[in-house]
Amino acid sequence: MRITKLETDLLRVPLPRPVSLPAAQDPRPATHVDLVLVRLLTDGPHTGLGFTYTFGGGSAVRSLLDEVISPIVVGLDARRSEWVFNKSWAELEGIGFVGLAARAFAAVDVAVWDLKGKAANAPLYELLGGYRTALKPVAIDTATPALGLKQAVKESKAALDRGAAGIQIEVGTLDPDLDYERVRQLRDEIPDGAWFEINCSGRYDFATAAWLGTVGTEELGLDGLSDPLRPEASDHLRRLADRLDVGVSVGGLFDRADDFTRAIDGGGIEAVRIDPLRLGGVTPSRRIVAAAELKHVALYPVRCPEVGGHLGLAFQYGRMCEYTDWFAPLFDGSPRLVNGQMAVSDRPGLGLTVNDETAAKWRV
Repeated sequence: MRITKLETDLLRVPLPRPVSLPAAQDPRPATHVDLVLVRLLTDGPHTGLGFTYTFGGGSAVRSLLDEVISPIVVGLDARRSEWVFNKSWAELEGIGFVGLAARAFAAVDVAVWDLKGKAANAPLYELLGGYRTALKPVAIDTATPALGLKQAVKESKAALDRGAAGIQIEVGTLDPDLDYERVRQLRDEIPDGAWFEINCSGRYDFATAAWLGTVGTEELGLDGLSDPLRPEASDHLRRLADRLDVGVSVGGLFDRADDFTRAIDGGGIEAVRIDPLRLGGVTPSRRIVAAAELKHVALYPVRCPEVGGHLGLAFQYGRMCEYTDWFAPLFDGSPRLVNGQMAVSDRPGLGLTVNDETAAKWRV
């Protein structure tokens, strides 16, 4: 199953609701996302489908794929996913794998695993381990700082009505007191029993994160606190977790496996937040998940349920998954929400096919 050609397509996808750019201290809204589709053609009967996305810069990602990554992977056997990843990683080190190159290569790695699933006639989550068939989906874009309070309440309730099990409230503006007041007002509107989580997107210092985690737990019934500190402040995670009575999850902003191993080995965290497209694909992500499971740390896939859902279903400690419906109009076979559970397609590979009419409408 040798790769004979790499094809790319660039789409500008309108978001169903504005979102805040991650880690921006004064979060500004994004209304579109650049999606780069990759198709791997082979000498066999199957074609692999992969994708990656950015908030701007999609043309740079596509250029990397067409001009740099394509010559590396064409001719390689897609069944040897570890070899394809390691060879590509070594060759891309000349420009630096972490960052844009990793996000570009992620589309290829996802397509390789899509090919492997199709060749085995099995959905990706079964190929990776197949521990469970459904996850708890948490809506992550219905209460970001890009939305006013009334719209956030409306969007969050609508997500719960569609089948989400909980809501993630994104905070981290310039005034923590305003953040707290906004979270408090949202808490009053979210039905009892729904998962209620705060995502700080790495915007806080230790003292502010400790304060918000404490009052959030004592006064608001907080269920989880995500990415309270920047990756470079991970040495303080254990100290923060020891002060709080709420589970802390980290990793949404991590770029390297070493970032995760330091956090895992440091102890105190409840879950690792894996973003497969940020890290370079499924191959590096499953290595991190395996390391986390050895320390009984849970998996919490980030932002992209079309890929993260498969990863979460594969492992014992994959109970939850961030959910967005950004690409639902584009992909037939997108994840489904039913009664507080999320399931991905059980068709081979990713289980996705591209809606050509929608793609043509969004093509750049």
